[in-house]
Amino acid sequence: MAGVEVVASYEWWQPAIDTHNGNLGGDIRPTNIRELRNEDLPGDIDLVVGSPPCTEFSYANRGGKGDIAEGLKDLIKFLEIVDYLKPRYWVLENVPRVAEVLRRGFNDPSHALYRFKRLDVEIEVFDFSDFGAAQARKRCIAGNIPFNLLKSYAPPTAGSDSR
Repeated sequence: MAGVEVVASYEWWQPAIDTHNGNLGGDIRPTNIRELRNEDLPGDIDLVVGSPPCTEFSYANRGGKGDIAEGLKDLIKFLEIVDYLKPRYWVLENVPRVAEVLRRGFNDPSHALYRFKRLDVEIEVFDFSDFGAAQARKRCIAGNIPFNLLKSYAPPTAGSDSR
């Protein structure tokens, strides 16, 4: 409805695939993003959006004792794709803890994420109830999208400062 043409989508969880195919008339099949070859990706992309699995970063998963090193594999693959495609805009959505992981990684030369620092990433945590979600839902948003434009979509609510 927003006029965005989805040229490719990758997912490994069947319920999400079914929803995608049902809503967009697609025919995507389960894909392990870690096995996706950059050369097989479509070119000339304006926007890349991704949400690598959050289970290893979520405090709700095993009391926050997920395998961060395992979760990093998905973050690294996503950032490799962004670096390879060089889209005009890109955005990553995930649990708030990923903001800490990204900030630490981009500031530590010995960290696996440090090589992506040149992507000039902006990182913020938003509460999506500010955007009309029916529940408090904090999410990390990282990327090079116009964050001020994103923030402008949060309607003022009773008791909030005017935006």
